[in-house]
Amino acid sequence: MATAKPAYASYDNGALSQSTGGPLRPGGLDLTAHMLELCELPSGAHVLDVGCGTGSTVEGLRVNGSYRAFGIDRSELLLQTGITLHPTLPLACGWGKALPVASGVMDAVIGECSLSAMSDMKAVLNEFRRVLRPGGQLALSDVYARNPAGLPSLRALPPNCGLRDALTREDLVANLQAHGFEIRIWEDHSDTLKYLAAQMILAHGSMSEFWSKSEPAADPMDLQIAISKTKLGYYILVAQLY
Repeated sequence: MATAKPAYASYDNGALSQSTGGPLRPGGLDLTAHMLELCELPSGAHVLDVGCGTGSTVEGLRVNGSYRAFGIDRSELLLQTGITLHPTLPLACGWGKALPVASGVMDAVIGECSLSAMSDMKAVLNEFRRVLRPGGQLALSDVYARNPAGLPSLRALPPNCGLRDALTREDLVANLQAHGFEIRIWEDHSDTLKYLAAQMILAHGSMSEFWSKSEPAADPMDLQIAISKTKLGYYILVAQLY
C-alpha cells in the first residue's frame, strides 16, 4: 500500500496566501483564465478543479466563465475557509487518487500547482482519465525541473516539502501519454516564479524567512540550492484524452 504523502505546510499555514493575497500558486487567476481559454470549452461545461484550495478558481469559473465547476481538495482547513467565504460553492474533501466523482461526467479536469503535491501519480492520472468524458481535456499548471542533473538535490529534501517531487518536462509528458493523454499545448511560464518570489520577499522580508515559515522541516539554504540546481520552472499544459 502506498504511503500517503504528508500535507504541505505552505498551503495550510497561510505563508503562501499571505504572499499572494489569494490563490496559492504562481500567476494567480490571470494564468487560470489563460489556461481555460486554451481549452476552448463551451459554456456550461463540467469542470473539476482537483486541489482547489479555498475555491477561488471554482468561484471564478462559475461566475465569469459560465462553467459548471466543482472543487476537490484534501485540506479540510482550506475547504472550510472557502465555504465560509462562499457558502454555495460546490467544494468537497477528497484525494486525487480516489476522486468522489462519477465516471465519465467531466468535460475538463484542472490541476493548478497540485499534481506535483499528490502521491501515487499513476493512480491520480487514472482517476483523471476515469472522470473525464471521451475527448475530455486535462489542464495543468505546476512546477517542473528544467535541469535533470539537479533532481537529486530536490529528492533529498524532506518528504513533506512541496517541491521535492517536481518532474522534468520529458517525464511528465511520458506519464501523461502512458495514461491516454495527448499533449495539445505546452507553455513555459517560469517568469511567474520571479513575480511570486518578489511577493514572498515583500510579505516576509526574505526568501529564507518565507521558507522557514512555509517549509519548517527543510533547511532554507538546502531549498534554495535545490531550486537553483534544478532551474525550477513553471508550465501550463492542455492535454486531451484519446
